[in-house]
Amino acid sequence: MKLFPAIHHASSAFFGGSIRAGSVMLALALCASTGLTARASEAFLPLVEPATQNFTPGKITYAQLTTPDLEQSKKFYGQLFGWTFKDMNVSHGRYAQVMVAGQNIASVVERPLPHSSAHLQPIWLPFISTADATLLAGQAKTWGGKILFKPYDIPGLGKETIIQDPQGGLFAALQSSSGDPVDTEGPVTSGAWIWNSLLTPSPGNSAGFYQKLFSYRIEKDVETKSKDGYLLESQSFARATINPLPPHLPSDTQARWINFLQVDNVAQSAEQARKLGGKVLVEPHMDHNNSMIAIIADPAGAVLGIMEWRDASTAGEAK
Repeated sequence: MKLFPAIHHASSAFFGGSIRAGSVMLALALCASTGLTARASEAFLPLVEPATQNFTPGKITYAQLTTPDLEQSKKFYGQLFGWTFKDMNVSHGRYAQVMVAGQNIASVVERPLPHSSAHLQPIWLPFISTADATLLAGQAKTWGGKILFKPYDIPGLGKETIIQDPQGGLFAALQSSSGDPVDTEGPVTSGAWIWNSLLTPSPGNSAGFYQKLFSYRIEKDVETKSKDGYLLESQSFARATINPLPPHLPSDTQARWINFLQVDNVAQSAEQARKLGGKVLVEPHMDHNNSMIAIIADPAGAVLGIMEWRDASTAGEAK
C-alpha cells in the first residue's frame, strides 16, 4: 500500500529558494552530537527496552533537533505534542531525550548559532537504521556521499554516523545498541513520527543512492502528479517518499528531509503552534489517502510536518 505520496506538494512551499549550496553544510555544524559523551554514571536511553537486537535496516527510527534554546524547544514541543524530556549529563553543552508513551523517539541538542548565521535555521535530522554503521559509512563514501561525522558510540543509544547524500540531503545512520522498534499495523501514537519525505534536485539519483545503502525496494510513486516520485520500502513496509524540488528553485538548492508527526487534529495543532510562538508554513489541507497535513516551524525556525492520518489502522501497513 502506498502511503502519503502527495507530501511533495505541501513541502515545497517552505523552501522559498533559501537553501543553497554551502548553507546546509554550515547548518550541519550545529547538529552533530559528536562530543556529547554521557558521563560514566549515566547512559543514554535506548530505542528499545528490554533490548531485542532485532534490526530493521532502512527504517527511520529516531530524529535529532539542534536548537539554540533547549528550554524554549522543550516548552514548545512539550505543550504542542505532549512530549516529556529527560535531561542528560553530557561532557559539554545541553542535551535532552524525548519520550512519547514510554518510548525514546528523539533528542534535542542545544548549540548556539554562529554570529554569521542570519539565514540559517535549526534542523531536524532523521536517523535511519543500519546493522553496521561503520560499513555503511564506507559504502556511502564509495557511492558519492560525504561522511560529515565518522561513526562514534553514544553510550546506551548506539553507534551513529552523519552523512550528506550526493544531492546535499543530511541524515544520520544509527546502529542501535538495543535493536529497533517493532513495525506494527496499528494506529500511530499521537506525538510520534509517522512519515518522512526527501525533496531533492535529482530524485532518480537519490533513490539509487539510498537503495544501495539500505537495500530499499524502490517503486514509482504513481499517485503524485510528478513523474519523478519514488517510494522507499523495506521489510515490506513503506518508509519514505522521494520527490523533486519545485521547478522555480535555483539549481544549487540542496536536498532536504522532512519529518512528520502524527497528531489528533492538524488544524488545532497548527493553531496551537502559532500560539506557542511557532509558524505555520503550509496551512492544514487534505492530502491523498485521506490524511490531513500541514508544515510548521518551531520558534527557532526548525521545520517539521504534522499529519492527521484518519485511517490510522493502515498507517505503515505491510504490503
